[in-house]
Parts: sequence; structure tokens; C-alpha cells
Amino acid sequence: MLVRKSFLSLSVCAVSALAAAAPAPGISAAQAALARLPLRFEANQGQWSREVQYAGRSSRGTLFFTAQGPSLSGGAGRVDLSLLRGNPTPVLEALDPLPARTSYFVGSRERWRRDVPNFGRVAYRSVYPGIDVVYYGSQEQLEYDFVLQPGADASLIRLQFRGAERVRLTPEGDLSVESAGARFVQKRPVIYQQDARTGKRRPVQGHYQLLAGGVVGLRLRAYDRSLALTIDPVLTFSSFVGGGATDVITTVQSNALGQIVVAGSTTTTDLVPTPDSLQVYETGGVDCFVAILDPSLSGAASLVYLTYLGGGRDDVPTAMTQDSSGLIYLTGTTTSSDFPLRGNSVQTTLSISTSTTSLVFPKDAFAAVLSRGGLFYTTYFGGTADETPNGIGVDASGLIYILGTTNSPDMPVTANAMGSVSWGPSDLFIAVLNQNSTTTVYSSYLGGEGSDDGRGMAVSPSGLVYFAASTNSQAFPLAGPSYRSALPGSRNLVIGTLDVTQSGIAALTYCTYFGGSTADEVRDVALDSQGRLLITGWTLSPDFPTTTTALQRHYGGSGNAFVTRVHPGAQPGAFLDYSTYLGGSGGDVAYAITSDAAGSIYVTGYTLSPDFPVTGDAAQLQWGGGIDAFLVKFNPAVAGLSGLQYGTYLGNAGIHVGQALALAPDGSVFIGGYTTSDLTTNGLQNGYAGGSTDGFVAVVKMGASAHDSGGSGIVRHTSGRQPVER
Repeated sequence: MLVRKSFLSLSVCAVSALAAAAPAPGISAAQAALARLPLRFEANQGQWSREVQYAGRSSRGTLFFTAQGPSLSGGAGRVDLSLLRGNPTPVLEALDPLPARTSYFVGSRERWRRDVPNFGRVAYRSVYPGIDVVYYGSQEQLEYDFVLQPGADASLIRLQFRGAERVRLTPEGDLSVESAGARFVQKRPVIYQQDARTGKRRPVQGHYQLLAGGVVGLRLRAYDRSLALTIDPVLTFSSFVGGGATDVITTVQSNALGQIVVAGSTTTTDLVPTPDSLQVYETGGVDCFVAILDPSLSGAASLVYLTYLGGGRDDVPTAMTQDSSGLIYLTGTTTSSDFPLRGNSVQTTLSISTSTTSLVFPKDAFAAVLSRGGLFYTTYFGGTADETPNGIGVDASGLIYILGTTNSPDMPVTANAMGSVSWGPSDLFIAVLNQNSTTTVYSSYLGGEGSDDGRGMAVSPSGLVYFAASTNSQAFPLAGPSYRSALPGSRNLVIGTLDVTQSGIAALTYCTYFGGSTADEVRDVALDSQGRLLITGWTLSPDFPTTTTALQRHYGGSGNAFVTRVHPGAQPGAFLDYSTYLGGSGGDVAYAITSDAAGSIYVTGYTLSPDFPVTGDAAQLQWGGGIDAFLVKFNPAVAGLSGLQYGTYLGNAGIHVGQALALAPDGSVFIGGYTTSDLTTNGLQNGYAGGSTDGFVAVVKMGASAHDSGGSGIVRHTSGRQPVER
């Protein structure tokens, strides 16, 4: 048997920068290519049972190719496609090699697979005398051609769908095949002959014929038997129901080449047997994945890299960054005792706690360094309870910085730590790792007597750490000329800087409380081009600090997002540089923030507000009626809504959450998140992939009409429901 490995399907659709009724010829070739990304067929190099030679996977199902024939799986349903009285040993051949490679860094090293080749088509040769079958397609549909040489007999073709509970013909002449709650439709075939001299296709009339026992034949009208003949059915994946996989995109970035770098997590709960029902290839409950998508390339070449990373239990990425050479630095949580280790790991085993009654698997942090060239460094980090890293950075010397939350009483700390013991139920932790050493450079607790949650971190090239956290501790350690020296509400922010080259409490070079009289939560931070710290999240405080140039000075609804820019370490009067509410009357949460060289600020998250601020050139002007993602760009130097440069909803009835944000060199905005239904687009979008949620990546170009804009693309794959935070 096989476990269906849930796959980042790069089926892409477009969201225009302006509302429009239909796509226009001016949509960029790059985005149009993403919208039609074909299937890729992956060679089996040990990632599946040995009977499988190739596999093609999309957001809707998986097609396994064996010597006996293909097997199509979607959700719990599986159907084997076979040819009655056909050649029992046809030659299986992969065609059209692609530049993309897939890697699996899962579990122990003997299970790793590197640079697995991908192909555009797969063919079975001589399935009947003079007849080949060639498979290809897109993320939404699989196509396969029966290619008949001159003189070959089409009446020999007999299709069987083993595992199908029902096979029927529709009034339109399509085949409907159902299995275990899953359903796919095989469209009425396109049949033609091609003139060798002119290249023109001449149609041949024909249709399916349902025979006894669910066998399907083909009835063709007269055609020229001296010429080759092509019979082209189309299998539509879009009608597959369900699928237990959970896939979430948690972080998105742009690299120096303008490519989209995506990290997320994927589950493997759907068992899909091979035709001979042999062994199960176990990959764990949840695995990380990293993918690179190049919008400048066409077709399947747009996916230039994909790798899995994980062990036998749950592995979830939470933050990602890159260095100037393009290396990807990833952190997250793992409960896998066999997480793949590489290089000078500072901790080589999961910190499992034992008792007389149970074996507890904690969530340790992990750090990883990888690129298209391979996996260069991984390590565990943590104590016997849970560590959740929420930020990762790298300095000019290559040191790795991780910030997050811990409730472990025995997290490893260094001798120069500012805090060697945990004080409250949860504390911040900061760790600095050297890829060239097995010794931790720096590790410390930071917190007060209450619950402290390290949510965001930025690292300067010199190694100064900027952080923001949420806390209800009234005795959180403060430093420097604090803007606010007491906790203003029930749960608020702390903002500070750390110099880990200092020992003890001297490492905390600045720290202050910040917020309003109720509750405020931080979700992301970033440094702008002038070294100021940008902070975003959500607030329930009607008196959250705002500045005179704020986009919105007044609180509204059941909670608003906020955007704040500060000078950590400055005197109290110079600390707060900019602060605003962001939202409408229905509740809003921001998850990610960034800025450009001109000082404009970009924010994404979700909103329940029908009056969220949008601009006239929005991709979606109206609230979709559910939980919509949003994207805004504004100039903080201009007061009020006059400073709003762009604002749009993304969504419709359902849940749509923007969780990650990045700017490309060409000014495009990359948004990552998840959705439970189709996003509003300009018509190039494929349908919702099913399951509880789909991950998405939207590529948005602002300031151009839908008729000449590159628009945006959305990358989808099946995923599981995520809680919407409030």
C-alpha cells in the first residue's frame, strides 16, 4: 500500500489589480503560464512502493503508473485503469524531461531522496498492436491519448475501471466513474487525424460505448486507415470529493531572482494502495515542504524546486528567511524523533520526557538550512516540554537566530544567558546557532511571572536582535528609556532589542511595554529601510496608541488590526514614530507586514468587515460575506485615508486568511495563506480543490488596470482546516 503524499500543486489562477469582468489579452505571459501549469510526472526513486514507476500528482488526485497500468486516486477513492485483453507487459517510458526536481528529506538519512527527475509526459508503448497511450495534463485534468499507427484497429480498445462502484454514460456522452465517495468524469473523446503535409487536424466522429460488466469501448465512424489516428479523452479531476490531507502555507518570500519561495506543512492521512496492495511508505503525520516557483518561466518549468522535510511524526514550519547567497533558513516545530539531521547539530535527539505512565513527545524547535543544492544543516533545539519558534534571522557572518515561546523548565541555556530559568507558565526564548559548531552560541529565557509569547523577530546584519512579544506579565524585565513602564492592559506588547554578545541582563539593551487598556497581540515584525521596527497584529483596545498621521485614528468593530513603527532605544518622546488602527466594523487581524524602499507599508491578514478600507482599483471591491483576506499598501507620511495607496479584499463566502507577505524585485506582492473556497479572480482561476482548506499564494501587481496588468497568481493544494483567530 502507499500513503498519498499531499503535494504542493502549482495550479495557478489570476487575481487582477483592478476589478474586471473577464481576463484581457494584456495579462502578462508569466502569470498566464502560471495559470496553466501542467502536471509533472515524477520518477520513483524509493519514495513509493517499488511497483510504482512514475506518479503524477495534482490538487485533486494522484496517478500512479505501474507495469500493469495506471491507478487514479482521490480522497478515499481509487480506480485502476486497465485495458481488457491488452498487452500485459507494455514498455513504460517517460517523455519530455523537465528542469524541476523534487527532493524528500524525510526521517532517517537512508529514506532521503534527492533531485528526483520530473517529466512532462508518460507513455505505455504497444498496449495493443500499433497503439500507444500517452499521459499528460494540467492540475485540473488528466489527458491521455491513444495514438494509433496507420492500420491499427481502434475496435480493440476496451477500457476497464477496476475499483469503480458505478460506471455510466451521461447525456453529453461523458463517462462518470464513482468509487468510495470519489467521482471523476472522463469527457467525450476528441478524435482526429492530422494531415502530414499541412499539419491541420481533421475530426473523426466517435463516442464511448458502455458494454457488459462496466467495460467501455469506442465506436468510430469512417476514417482514413492509412493515416495515424489520435483518440484524446480528458479525465476531469475537479469532481473528486474530499481528501483527508491538510496543507498550509505558512511563509512566503521572494528571492533575488524574483522567484516565489514558499514553506508550509502537509499531512499524509489518505492511504492509497498500489495495484498489488504491498507495503505502506510511512512519512509521518505532518511534514514540512519548501517550494520555489519562478513566474518568469513557462508551463511546468515554473516549479523549479520542491522538497519535503520531516520525520515520522509532526513537523511544521513557522518562519523562514534567506541570506544573500540564496540559502533558505527554516525553523519550526517537530515531534519526530527521527527528524533528518545534517551537519553540526547542537542537539541530536528529541527532548522526550518519560514518566511511569506515559511517553510524552514535546514540540522541539528545529532549524534547517537548505537550497536547491541540498540540505546543509539541521538540528533540534529545546527542552522536555514545548518550544514554538516564531522568528528566524541570519546575520552577515551566517549565525542563525531563533526567537519563540517555551514552556520547558529545562531548555538548554548558555553560561552568558540573561535568564537561566523559566519564571512564568511560558517565556520567550532566544537561541543563536553556528552551522560550523556543535556548541550553541547563545541561549536564554526572557520573561516575567505571567505568560509571555515571543511572536516576531528581525536581525540586523551586525546581529542586533529586534523583538516583539505578547505578555500579561506585570514584571517583564525592562531596559533603557522605556516608552511605557507598566503593563497598560490585561495583555499587551513588549518591544525590545537584544545584544547577544553581552552577558547576563546586559544583553537586554532596550525593552518597553506598549499597547492600550484592554488586549493587544503582535503577529509579525519587520525592519524598514531606515532601521525602524514595523509591528502588526490585532487590538481590542479603544485607546491603542495612534499618531496624528494615522491612516485610522479611531477604533471600530469587534477588534481592529494595528500597524506601528517605532525607534527601539530612543527616548520616550521619539520612540513612537507611527501608529494606526486598520480595519472596519466587523473585526480584523493582521498577520504579516513589510515595507519598500520608498517607505510604503504593506499588510495582509483577514477581515470580517464589510467596510474595510479599499481603493477604487481593488482586485475585489466588495466584502465576500465571509472571512476575507486583505492586502493594503499605504504611505505613513500622509494622514488619514488619503495615504491609502491600495486596498483590496480577497475572498468570498468562506474563510480566506493572508498569513505571509513578501515583495518581489519587480514590485509584485506575494501573499501566502489558506482558503476554504475559490478566491475572486479575473477568470483564470481553477476551482477550489476540496478538503477543509487550500493553501494559496497570490501574486499581486498594483497600479495597473486588469487589461494590462500581470495580475496575480494563486497556487493551490488540498489542505486542512485552520482556526481563525480572534
